[in-house]
Amino acid sequence: MKIPPPANRNNSANLPTGPLAAEAAGEVSYPPDLQSRYFDICLIDFEADVFSSVYHNPAKFAPADQQFSLSEKLSNDLAELVHPDDAEKFACFLTPQALQKNLGDTPAFTAQALRIKALDGAYHRVQIVVFPALGRGSGQMYLVCTEDIEQPQTAEAISYENEVLQRQKLDALRYKAVVDHTRTLVFEWSGKDLTYLSHRIPELLTGNYNGRNPFDVWREDDVLYVGDMEVFDTCLARLALGIRSGEMTVRLRRRDGQYIWCKVTYTKLDDGESNERYIGTLNDVDAATRSEQALRMRAEHDPLTGAYNTQTFFEKIDKLIKNRPNEQYCILRFDVAGFKAINESFGLEEGNRLLRGIARLIRQRLISEKEIFARLTADVFAVCLTGGSERSLQFVQALSLRLDHYSDTFRVKLFFGICPVENPRTPAHILCDWAYLAQKTVKGSDIVNFAFYDDALRKRLHDESYITDQMYEALEKHQFKLFLQPKVEISSGRIVGAEALVRWQHPTDGLILPGRFIPLFERNGFIMRLDAYIWEQTCSTLRTWLDKKYDPTPISVNMSRLHFNDDDLPSRLVSLMNKYNLPRHMLELELTESAFFANESRLVRLMDELRAAGFVFSMDDFGTGYSSLSTLRDLPFSVVKLDRAFISDGTTNQRGQIVARNTIALARDLDMSIVAEGVETKEHARFLLNSGCNCAQGFYYSRPVDTAEFEVLCFVQEKAFWVHPQLKADAIRLGLPISTEAPIREY
Repeated sequence: MKIPPPANRNNSANLPTGPLAAEAAGEVSYPPDLQSRYFDICLIDFEADVFSSVYHNPAKFAPADQQFSLSEKLSNDLAELVHPDDAEKFACFLTPQALQKNLGDTPAFTAQALRIKALDGAYHRVQIVVFPALGRGSGQMYLVCTEDIEQPQTAEAISYENEVLQRQKLDALRYKAVVDHTRTLVFEWSGKDLTYLSHRIPELLTGNYNGRNPFDVWREDDVLYVGDMEVFDTCLARLALGIRSGEMTVRLRRRDGQYIWCKVTYTKLDDGESNERYIGTLNDVDAATRSEQALRMRAEHDPLTGAYNTQTFFEKIDKLIKNRPNEQYCILRFDVAGFKAINESFGLEEGNRLLRGIARLIRQRLISEKEIFARLTADVFAVCLTGGSERSLQFVQALSLRLDHYSDTFRVKLFFGICPVENPRTPAHILCDWAYLAQKTVKGSDIVNFAFYDDALRKRLHDESYITDQMYEALEKHQFKLFLQPKVEISSGRIVGAEALVRWQHPTDGLILPGRFIPLFERNGFIMRLDAYIWEQTCSTLRTWLDKKYDPTPISVNMSRLHFNDDDLPSRLVSLMNKYNLPRHMLELELTESAFFANESRLVRLMDELRAAGFVFSMDDFGTGYSSLSTLRDLPFSVVKLDRAFISDGTTNQRGQIVARNTIALARDLDMSIVAEGVETKEHARFLLNSGCNCAQGFYYSRPVDTAEFEVLCFVQEKAFWVHPQLKADAIRLGLPISTEAPIREY
């Protein structure tokens, strides 16, 4: 954008008596002695790439083309006007870097002598003198004056005359050029007296400016936007403390009633007078400020919901906690259960509408000056709340209740993780990670939809991390040990099978039970490696017993649902059995009902392949899921293992007895073998025997033992378990097999 030259170039007028007289009159004049010294005066702005011709005497030298930008003018002068021998000197002198450096050394002005071409075609020696246009060497705006010095002058004389000129003659000219160039409105005061006010300020802004300082008008006449009062007071407080300069960007009310963003500055002037003299400036920066705010909005906020984005949220949290050390904060992280299904079933626009609705509900429940929220990604939101745990729970309940009634066509359920901020130095992203860890503990629960990151969870996570760090090494060093728990025929006490279990023989922690590591391994996938290891150990043990001419019973091994994601599962198990030359039925594959809900068609296909290869399937924990009966109908199981809950209920209440007896009868009608887990008392064993189940596993008979002890129990002693007389009498009455041999010892 080209800046037009000043409208008036009256060569005969006198220099104004003050820097503001010309601006007030809307015109500027140049004294004859100024014209006699300089034949060309222009204002240049490197940042905007423009130059504005202020004065030119065409007697000797051609004027510059007003259509040129600053860079074009400098290139043209270098090519067409400057003597070739002086080209490098010219190019190095008129750069923003060189001018800033030179004016930093001699802040009044800087000068360079060289030769340029005149109208007669001859080269004349000229002196280019550059003054800072605003302040002393600040910014990139300069006043450039060119003087013909064919009549030699001493450098000392030129320096002295230029300094005097800069101080006495060019002040008004430079000031006027800058004001015109930047569209700056100016006011001045000395002490408490207003000495000058641009006529355009009262024309633009509301308020009564009759002899009053604009600062007083804006505060007292309701010109200043109330939301900017703090910024305004801070700036004026600096002025009252004697700080020489300051600036603020505030909203002021125009005559039409609308507020616009204005940049206001003040500077103390040192003019040698006793009274303190200040100059103030006002610029309309509404368009630029609103554009900057829009850019910042896009950079800091999620465009769909208007919430903060992740990076901004973390930065804001750190500032909030630092600036409000006495507040008790909590970080909440939550998402929508099944949000992907909502998008797929009802469309992206419906999903977006839900996200905008959630953001609106959050915003309504926040204390704006000290609480914030963000959309981290997709359907994941995070909130920073004050008030501690109680306030967080109120927020969770209110938001959850409101969204329960969001739609008649689908359910909206949120799951929350809550992390209290205990250490203000903990980074925000760590707090969000901890909230996420808490959230994961309740994700998918029908009972509760929130969890706190507390000491118990922290201890559990620490323990899980401890186990995770060592699990691979433990497998490599064979720290996982195979244990076997006997399956016993109740009527005879004879061992008819065993279940393969695992224990971790830790070098420092001792024996670690599976409840501490199996759930973690199910979540992180390591269970597949561990299962395969136990299968291998079981097959190796069976092979050893066969080689010793023992007659081993089948051993059941646990199989995670994750194995059914592997299409090569049948071939791997067949290869394992072939490796040890074992009959397939010796390895009984035990599945829990939790495996049956994951990709049922794949599950059925792989089970059919394994059954066709000769493997036997056992359903573990029967009766704990929701589809037990349909599972019995649809899947190829040969053995049912009754969950321990059936046994305890069967001995304590009549309804439990009815359910247990009918379940056993159903399995027998389907020609399935039945094993009861968790048998711990004689009463448990009698109930099972009289209900039609003659196989039990539990502490009444034996805890899980290592393979060496099991070998003694099963093959050396041959008859290990004593049968209580009541059980023996029940067995005889029911016509079940009994043992006539006394055991070597009670076990």
